Order: sequence, then C-alpha cells, then structure tokens
Amino acid sequence: MMVLYCVPQLHITNETMTRMKDITGINHARDGDYMVNEMIDILEKKLRDQR
Repeated sequence: MMVLYCVPQLHITNETMTRMKDITGINHARDGDYMVNEMIDILEKKLRDQR
C-alpha cells in the first residue's frame, strides 16, 4: 500500500523574507523553507530560555 502526502506550499513575499533575514541575521538565504526553519529555531530557543 502506497501512501501519498500532500505538502502545502508556503508563499513568502519578498518583504517577509527581508524581515526574516533581518531577524535571523542571514543574508544569503533565498529559500523560504530554510528561513522558516531558522525562525522556528530562534523561537524554540526563546521558549527554552524563558523556562
């Protein structure tokens, strides 16, 4: 039995990418998925630091 998963695509505007680059300090990223993962890392660290 083969199971197929539908992965939704996330559209990120240039403005959003620029804002995310400013927050993460990463200027070379062009891949929105990479930037989202970097933002998640930052938020997870912030949550850990608050505990």
